[in-house]
Amino acid sequence: MRRILPFILGAVLFSILIFFTSLPQTDLFELEQMDYTLLMRSDGTADVTEVFTMKFKKPFRYVTWALDMPEGVSIEDFRYELIQGPPLMGGVRLNRISQSSVNLLFQFSRSMEEYVQTPPGGLTVQLKLSYTVKNLLIHGKDFTQLFIKYLGEAPTTVKKLNVRMVFPPEFGEPRVYHHPWGLRVSSKDGRIEEFTFRNVPPNSFVEGRYVFPKLSSIQDVRYQDVSLQEILKYERDYTLKNAFGLALTATYTLFVVFFPFYLYKKFGTEFSVTYDAEYEREIPYSDPPDVVNGVVKRLCSLPDEDGLNALLLNAVKEKRAEFITSQNGQIVGVSFATNSDDPLLKIFDGFIHDGKLDFDAFKKAVQREPNARKFLASYRKWQQSVFNEIKERNLMDEKGNRIAKSFAAFFALFVPILVLILTSRLDPAFRTLFDYVRMCMFLCISAGITVLSMKKDVFSRWTKEGLLYYLRWKNFEKFLLDFSALSSYPPASVAIWDEYIVYAAALGIAKAVAENFKKLNPPGESRVASAVVVQPAMLDTIPATIRTAAQTVSKASSSSSGGFKGGGVGSGAGGSRIGAG
Repeated sequence: MRRILPFILGAVLFSILIFFTSLPQTDLFELEQMDYTLLMRSDGTADVTEVFTMKFKKPFRYVTWALDMPEGVSIEDFRYELIQGPPLMGGVRLNRISQSSVNLLFQFSRSMEEYVQTPPGGLTVQLKLSYTVKNLLIHGKDFTQLFIKYLGEAPTTVKKLNVRMVFPPEFGEPRVYHHPWGLRVSSKDGRIEEFTFRNVPPNSFVEGRYVFPKLSSIQDVRYQDVSLQEILKYERDYTLKNAFGLALTATYTLFVVFFPFYLYKKFGTEFSVTYDAEYEREIPYSDPPDVVNGVVKRLCSLPDEDGLNALLLNAVKEKRAEFITSQNGQIVGVSFATNSDDPLLKIFDGFIHDGKLDFDAFKKAVQREPNARKFLASYRKWQQSVFNEIKERNLMDEKGNRIAKSFAAFFALFVPILVLILTSRLDPAFRTLFDYVRMCMFLCISAGITVLSMKKDVFSRWTKEGLLYYLRWKNFEKFLLDFSALSSYPPASVAIWDEYIVYAAALGIAKAVAENFKKLNPPGESRVASAVVVQPAMLDTIPATIRTAAQTVSKASSSSSGGFKGGGVGSGAGGSRIGAG
């Protein structure tokens, strides 16, 4: 189960990132469908019809619609119609800013202080807008083009955008280019061009460029100093940039996701050793408990609080220290032998008075920053000394783990985050590509966090000696946790009980083993095992104090810190904007 937890974490993180970044910009309404129809006349005048089908999920007051055409283009014969929805109690406000700009407000509420209530299933509003546009066509040096936006932007995903473009027979069949790249689903029928765009992202435009190479007789046009070859080169380069970006992103994502598997195969596959024992019923090795903690529980890393607990219990077992109990029998401290050269004296230096470490006084002392820093320095010095001893024994080859974690930090976290920052500033023309890139980078980040959260031994390899060492201790751990095995082979003496609980603490299973000991009625003379069995909460004292010291230092630290001339992508004429409030 522990092996698959990082994969579960990565999958959950990826799902969360995709979910939250895919949410619409507004939850007031959904834009279920938009129908855009343009009928081009022989003289170059265009009749346009737009139909919006909106589904309101919350109370609302109005719907807005706006359209801005380029200079030189005029909007005439403007009409609107409410096809479906509640009555327009507040009327319609039409604002003609200029011949080329219109904005409209459909007020459904009686006033701006009131709201139209929506039923549980939502309320559908359908609006139809019609207008005539002049001077929409553009003459270049050797061609004519219609460069038009069907949609300027909407604050939510447009689930379906239907486009129908009808041209006179004499126009011939145009070359058609759509932006942003990657959205189009299309069908053709002679001189009628029909396209469907699905799930257009929020605040994104959709536009089409229609190129007519041999159309020059129309007079109602605008002029631009650009050739057909320039247009074709621009569209070709735009497509190649998107395709290259997509291919590069996909290749990079595959590299980030699958390279760790190669590292696991190369560096994480264990050597084979001859060892088939089911349990270890005796202490496998006579190493100090803090070393066992660092090697087995921490996988050849710094020992942790359990290692310090085990060291303390071992000192009591070897009679270099003794538990101090209160009148009600609670363990309240430890008394050390005055002539002892115990490493615990160095760890708790400054907190031992008259040879005694009082747990309550110790915990209160580390709530002051100087004391907390002093204790943590001694604690980390002990950790490092044990770790140095572990490294000298050469029990694990950690080269693969170092490579994997460095790879994940740079290629799966730093680079994807940098790419997300840089691509977020891309021209809106590359919006679809950015969505692909974002999804792939989220996958890379999730893979990186998965690798970083994996235990050291996934990409590392035990030496043959180290693997045997690890397996024997894990089988000893299994023996201590298996009550049926422990009860079948109970320890023969008090000393063995004490030794068991010391190494159980080193392996991080002391509380569970103490429960097993309690069921077996261990001898009352035991100075270590009995104390832990009777008072298992004693095992939480040292770890809790270490956390208190770390929090004290952390709080103290935090309080002291302080364009293209022929019409680039996105420059198509018009493009209505829809909104609501």
